[in-house]
Amino acid sequence: MSDSTASQHEAMAEVRRVVAEAKELNGVAEGALTDKLATWVAGRYAIATRQLAADDGHGPVDWNLLRAMCHDVVDLRRGDHSAEWLRIERERLEMERAEQKEHLEKQFWIWAKENRGKICPPTLTAHEREERLHEILGISEPSAPRTQNNGK
Repeated sequence: MSDSTASQHEAMAEVRRVVAEAKELNGVAEGALTDKLATWVAGRYAIATRQLAADDGHGPVDWNLLRAMCHDVVDLRRGDHSAEWLRIERERLEMERAEQKEHLEKQFWIWAKENRGKICPPTLTAHEREERLHEILGISEPSAPRTQNNGK
């Protein structure tokens, strides 16, 4: 086996291991692992900030450390806001799709009624015409059997 083939097999084995570990972590985390980690880090920063404030009376405050912690918290909040924005956008897109589907179905029915004679020959019964329209429009709603009235 050549070195490049061995390296490729090694890389593939590593990817499989990482994917397996990720699946295991996902199952344990019961949700997004990064959300859990961000909450944990925020809690640790709250404790560290309290300790820095308590140490204030015993010596100078480490402003550089506080600034670094503040930047980290800002980054965490930015991530929270991005995730929320993405959730809202997904919901908006789902609503738009549902509205568009409803609009298209209404337009199809208007078109079908206007072109009924072209689509369904007049020799069909009312029930047969309705079934034919459903078939053409791809609608699979079960319709209740109706009494036939000689196609009228």
